[in-house]
Amino acid sequence: MDVKYHYDGHRGDRQGHNGVDVCMHPREAMKRGNICPVCRKKMTIGVQHRVEELADRDEGFKPKDPIPFKRLIPLAELIAVAFNVENLHAQKVREEYDRLVNKFGNEYNVLLEPPLEGLLEVTHPRVAELIMLNREERLRIKPGFDGVYGKIILDEPREKAVEDHLKVGQQSLDSYFKQ
Repeated sequence: MDVKYHYDGHRGDRQGHNGVDVCMHPREAMKRGNICPVCRKKMTIGVQHRVEELADRDEGFKPKDPIPFKRLIPLAELIAVAFNVENLHAQKVREEYDRLVNKFGNEYNVLLEPPLEGLLEVTHPRVAELIMLNREERLRIKPGFDGVYGKIILDEPREKAVEDHLKVGQQSLDSYFKQ
């Protein structure tokens, strides 16, 4: 789930914040009257705040027989995280993006279709892992706020996540990784 600026808050570089970021779910912000606990000024309201105001049902509500959908992080963002690159337009990100799209046809095919083994033939294991976790909606996101983008939280050991996707009986993960 891509949460660029979903939560409410204030960046730490504001006057009176001394480098302390304040980020909270809109319900928590509403309980506080939308006032920043650090600087005591009105917080910047995020997208989810408006959703909360308009909602006519509880968060997580699932209708009977819903139309299926996928939440996907864009491929360039996954590649940038995998390579620890800040700029989504960096040459390294662009080259990896192009390699994947050229092999699998388009970004949606890359994100939704090839099995892990097929991805590992074309890309770095970290990129393949993030594509698979994204596809399975297993990526955790730290929500964005007040002009600060949300970020993917990586807390699972990479080898374990990739290993979970490989078929049983393999001798080692190294046999699948292109060096």
